[in-house]
Amino acid sequence: MTQFYLAVCKNKFYVYDDARKPVYIEGEPFFAYEVNQIRTAVAKLREQLSDEYNLEKSEMTFRVVSNSDKVRNESLSKELGAAIVKTYKLDELIRRTLTEFAKNPKLYINEFGLNYDGECYRFDNSLLIYDDFSLLALSIEPSELLNFVD
Repeated sequence: MTQFYLAVCKNKFYVYDDARKPVYIEGEPFFAYEVNQIRTAVAKLREQLSDEYNLEKSEMTFRVVSNSDKVRNESLSKELGAAIVKTYKLDELIRRTLTEFAKNPKLYINEFGLNYDGECYRFDNSLLIYDDFSLLALSIEPSELLNFVD
């Protein structure tokens, strides 16, 4: 079995190998998709990975970093089914990331939060809240969230 990490963003899938290195698909570190065509996109993504790694579909498993949108998560879960080994909830990873980054006062995480996938996340009295993208917040990529995956 070959395991991949799959970070689900609003219009892109970011795929990483078992060593958490980015997988380039058609020369890009992501795989773009339309939310209303997620079924087709997942099939094409699996085909690309199958070709690149010389694998059958049954030989691929995924650890999925979910999205803030429940519809995307449910659609992806339905399409990948038993190929999903584990799903990491975005809120939990964001909490870990915020807590860790807040240890560095130069990042101003407690004041401004983190931008991820077009949204800004921060703590308000220990409650995780999210809002529109903020120019003052620190922007992070899916690869940085993988540092907080067990």
